[in-house]
Amino acid sequence: MDPVKDTQKTYQNHREIQRERILEAAEILFIRNGIDNVSISSIAAVARIARKTLYEYFPNKQEIAWAIMQKIFTERYTSFDPYQLPEGNGFQRVEYFLFQIISMLELYPEHIRFIAEFDTLYAREGDAIRMRKMYGLGGDLIIHMIQQGIADGSIRADFDPDLLSASMLNLVSGMNSRFSTLGNQIKDEYGQPVMELYREICRIFLRGIQSNHSAQG
Repeated sequence: MDPVKDTQKTYQNHREIQRERILEAAEILFIRNGIDNVSISSIAAVARIARKTLYEYFPNKQEIAWAIMQKIFTERYTSFDPYQLPEGNGFQRVEYFLFQIISMLELYPEHIRFIAEFDTLYAREGDAIRMRKMYGLGGDLIIHMIQQGIADGSIRADFDPDLLSASMLNLVSGMNSRFSTLGNQIKDEYGQPVMELYREICRIFLRGIQSNHSAQG
């Protein structure tokens, strides 16, 4: 045993636990009160650490919000491997990918609410380059599946893969924002559960990109 390495590992584990506590506390407060209405002091209090300690991890609450968003992307949306998706044509893989995202949002509804809060921050102080780097892997995967679908004839050939991928990501983002903001009012207004509307909109989108040959097959 190496006591120096053991000490370093213990210290690193402690820092990871502390960082996770900060992110969890901040996400709860951001969802409940809105990012603009949450202070560093309140995050530190909920995380049960000193404000000075929090600053050792993050310089401000905006960076905490970015870190939460990165965590969501890393844990939920970039975990798909194109070589581990079910066998099938490109359209079937896009369909699977899209409905897996919906399933994860249904399992973790707090992510929908946080993403809507984050979009408000991003609209005001956004860094497009930083955002592209964050979702880059997920975007590349969608482009790869679309290209496969065009090549195998399951997706219409008149689409540009880059443009279609961006449209798909913004479709999901737009639904996140509206559904999280209005919540149960959506059901009261239309008489339909939010997640069913989510699925139906995605089904309409998918029918629009599917080739006639694939749909008939």
